Amino acid sequence: MDKEKEYRIYNKLVRDKIPEMISANDQEGDFYILPEQDYENEVILKLQEESGEYLESKNPEELADILEVLMELCRIRNIPFSEIEAIRQKKLTERGGFSKRIFLVKVCEK
Repeated sequence: MDKEKEYRIYNKLVRDKIPEMISANDQEGDFYILPEQDYENEVILKLQEESGEYLESKNPEELADILEVLMELCRIRNIPFSEIEAIRQKKLTERGGFSKRIFLVKVCEK
């Protein structure tokens, strides 16, 4: 009697070398190339996934994953990452960053 194969279902976007890594581990994977119309949405889902993983673990590697996904989202939308950095710097100059730990409770109109 053949041993039934065990599968773990992922249904998610993975890094480019994952198929090679699975094969190198003597495992089989089922992959396909996402159609262009689905790709951006999957990248956004990946951003949510990586953000959630960072919130759970506080692992700096997850921050690197978030940055990688953000850079890919910029590439998809044809936005140079340098433009995002320039926007970040402008906002930092005009509105400040977050290092002062200011928590706004409310604003009363005069």
